[in-house]
Amino acid sequence: MSLRKNIRLPRPIYEQNGQVFSITICTADRQDFFAEPHLARRVIYSLESDFIRDQLDLFAYCLMPDHLHLLVAPRDGNIIDVIGSWKKFTGNLMRKYGLEGPFWQRGFYDHALRREEDLVTTAEYIVMNPVRSGLVDSWDKYPYSWHKWT
Repeated sequence: MSLRKNIRLPRPIYEQNGQVFSITICTADRQDFFAEPHLARRVIYSLESDFIRDQLDLFAYCLMPDHLHLLVAPRDGNIIDVIGSWKKFTGNLMRKYGLEGPFWQRGFYDHALRREEDLVTTAEYIVMNPVRSGLVDSWDKYPYSWHKWT
């Protein structure tokens, strides 16, 4: 029997108001689902929905072809639960557009920002992902990146 290593912080940390997290969510088998603009737009719309905005403070996002970066803090509820519900919702949404099988990888990666880590600098790092990957030469030319200080 193989035991999965728990990489999570204690659960209450994920619901502390003001605790900011950098989160990375990968697609199943790192498939390039979001190379398709209509699928990428659907995921972006879901991030801008009341469901997310009511439960999380969203500071930045960057949707890459095979993964998503978020910079968020809990507003009402636990980030683990919110991300789980959102992944289920978007997975069901993608099936409506013809995708089959699992859509997201199990779980997600997170990093709780420390006091000395600057929020704006972290947001700028997140939106620079498409530049570092060679998709665009300026982050603001990438339609699936945003941060609240633009």
